[in-house]
Amino acid sequence: MINIIAVEDCPSDAQLLISLLNRYADESGREIAVKNYKSALDFLSEYKSDADIIFMDIELPDINGVMASGKLRQTDGDVALVFVTNLAHMAISGYAVEASDFIVKPVNYYRLSALMNKLVKRLEMKRNDYVSIVTNHGVERVSLSQVLYIEAEAHRITYHLAERTITYSGTLTACERTLPQDFFRCFQSFIVNLRYVLSCAGSEITMVGGDKIPLSRAKRKQFMEALTRYVHG
Repeated sequence: MINIIAVEDCPSDAQLLISLLNRYADESGREIAVKNYKSALDFLSEYKSDADIIFMDIELPDINGVMASGKLRQTDGDVALVFVTNLAHMAISGYAVEASDFIVKPVNYYRLSALMNKLVKRLEMKRNDYVSIVTNHGVERVSLSQVLYIEAEAHRITYHLAERTITYSGTLTACERTLPQDFFRCFQSFIVNLRYVLSCAGSEITMVGGDKIPLSRAKRKQFMEALTRYVHG
């Protein structure tokens, strides 16, 4: 499901945008949910950092879209932000708030479709990079690109990051199913991120940061092949 918010005060413009987004969903086979806000202040007061894409009209009745986007970025620095405007030159303001792109009214379906393809591709890449971990403190989303290695001990799984560790109850086998090909199970109780392998000698892998990880003799050949594929891209 792709969650989209349209901050647009003009009913006809909002209706057009939503109908074109629904057309895109039908033609692409993707599920989307669109919510419309007529007021930037109402949007900001209710927003829970739960959108994937936000279409922000620049000309709004309370505060303009550029100001609203600045406030948005104080709480959500990741959501894809698209300015919608009558005047293309106004979209240059988007650089200050890290807008992904802009689209000019009246919205053209083929321009919107191309933009959505780009945003959805980025979204899918971002979703694949994260894993949700249930700990004693709640649910935590972790970027897999920041994980050096994963360790299992007595039904406890520990994610080792550069600056901290995250521990939860689970099995390494279940954990392994959620990981991309950049990760390799080198020992019964260890999975390493190939990105952070510094060297390998005998039955030991040295990770960036200096940690030593055991390498099973039975998996050494497979590990070296996986590491070679990763290095050569």
